[in-house]
Amino acid sequence: MYRLFRQTLSFLTICPAPSGPPLTAEELSRSSGYFPLVGLVLGLIFALFWLILGSLGPPESVKAILVAIAAIVMTRGFHLDGLADTADALLSHRSTEEKLAIFKDCHLGVFGVTAIVLDLLLKVNLLEVALASPRGLTALILVPVWGRLAASLVAYLTNYVRPSGGLGQNIINGAGRPEALLALVSAFIISLWGGLLGLAVFGLTIIISLALAMVWRLALGGTTGDLLGASVELGEIGSLTLWVLLI
Repeated sequence: MYRLFRQTLSFLTICPAPSGPPLTAEELSRSSGYFPLVGLVLGLIFALFWLILGSLGPPESVKAILVAIAAIVMTRGFHLDGLADTADALLSHRSTEEKLAIFKDCHLGVFGVTAIVLDLLLKVNLLEVALASPRGLTALILVPVWGRLAASLVAYLTNYVRPSGGLGQNIINGAGRPEALLALVSAFIISLWGGLLGLAVFGLTIIISLALAMVWRLALGGTTGDLLGASVELGEIGSLTLWVLLI
């Protein structure tokens, strides 16, 4: 279990992998249950980074930008890339086959650029508002958990649709009830850290996840690895927005 978590952490972030062989296809198929725990590790790193920045004294807006940059570095822009490809594909008004081909295209289109810009603008401004409150650090820790919970639930609620296969195929096809329950239980326990507010956003994140799964099914008939990345980004934006509205 610990090895699978460490390997999942390495798969989703720049954290080094433990010694030993990489994840097998069967192990990768069970990794979605550990996504919220990976989010917790990231959230703790971001909180520590924020505290260090606070001792250096830059303006709040600059600190929010630097935390957003740290998130991109820590995840290698993995999820942003998925969001950009999702925007280029789903907003192209083409056939399902052509949309799936766009996911494989290494070029970035205007919709993808727009999605990245809007995502970062929203995150920076929401972070600045959230972190100005007394419970800001709690939000910084919990939001990555909720974003990855969204991806875990989307993987469980949908099927993989690209005929040629891809990076997310084993994750999505292997996301069964045990993985979804592990993700839900771990995210619920972590959300207790945020008190009633944390539990409220946790519940609303589940609704966001259901909505994303429905949209991906309507748009493509299922999910790809890029759509899981987009689910993380949209889950984070949605949960952070809810936190700001409820504080």
